[in-house]
Amino acid sequence: MRDPHEGSARLNRTLTILAAAFLAFDGAALLVAAALLRRPFLAVVGVCLFASSGLVFVYWRWHRRQLAEIVEARRALSADARAIQDLIRRS
Repeated sequence: MRDPHEGSARLNRTLTILAAAFLAFDGAALLVAAALLRRPFLAVVGVCLFASSGLVFVYWRWHRRQLAEIVEARRALSADARAIQDLIRRS
């Protein structure tokens, strides 16, 4: 059976990659501009943007793990509810 959230996960992954690529490109562009214009502040901002592109992936992985835990907890809760319903019906 297909996962109903597969399309959503694909969109989530695509947007995450796009955001990280955008931040990395901006950071690299600012680093190049800082080298050409000899502006150290631009280099600092460029490094921060470049590093934040990596943090996007770290946060995204954490977010995916949290969602997996929530899905598992919902399944367990659903199984418990079914067991209680069956117990009530038998009584």
